[in-house]
Order: sequence, then C-alpha cells, then structure tokens
Amino acid sequence: MSLVCELAAPFVANSAVDEIDVVRPLRTHTAGCLKCQARHAAMSKTARELIALADEHTKAPADLEWRVMSALEGDLAVPRSWRTPMAVGAAVVSMAAAVIIWRFRPQTPASRAESRVSGKT
Repeated sequence: MSLVCELAAPFVANSAVDEIDVVRPLRTHTAGCLKCQARHAAMSKTARELIALADEHTKAPADLEWRVMSALEGDLAVPRSWRTPMAVGAAVVSMAAAVIIWRFRPQTPASRAESRVSGKT
C-alpha cells in the first residue's frame, strides 16, 4: 500500500459513508487505484448494511450491562456484588456527615434562647 493510499484512506471511507465523491486532490488517485476502489466499495457496503440495521428496533437483554461489565478486565471491571455494599456505605457516611454538620452548626440567638427554655445546653 502506497503512502498516497494511506493518506487517502480516511477520505475514501468518509466519502463512502456519506455517499459523496472523494475530495478533489485525491480523486485522481482513487480513480486509478484498485485498493482504494476496493476500500470504497467495502465501506459503502458496510454503511448500507448499518443503515438497514438501524431501522430494526431490538430490545437489549435485561442482563446486558452485567454481562458487559463482567467481561471487562482491569480497572474498568466492576463486580456486581460490590455495587450494593458501596451504595449502603456511601449512604451511611453521608448520613454521619449530616449529623455531625447539624450538631456543630453555628447557632443563632433565637435557637440559643430556645435551647435555654427547653433545658438543653
């Protein structure tokens, strides 16, 4: 594959998908290059097939997210068993923070007077 073919590849692919001519500077090359013509034909066929598939509406399986996440490896893998404990832990920590913030909030003169009347310090 020549350097011009490598340079023309994205333009050939875009023109095939958008169903337009290849940009002018590369048009003469693609008109005479069998590899570029084959790439254009393959991309055109793929684009047509994808457009045809887009008309079909298929509902994803209920466990699709779990299957995808389970298939991942490395940093992106999130075991499903960790989701609930992490959510509960986050809720407990945020509730504790809310109680601490409420307890140590600055008091206004009205709330001080109320606490004296009720006998609280």
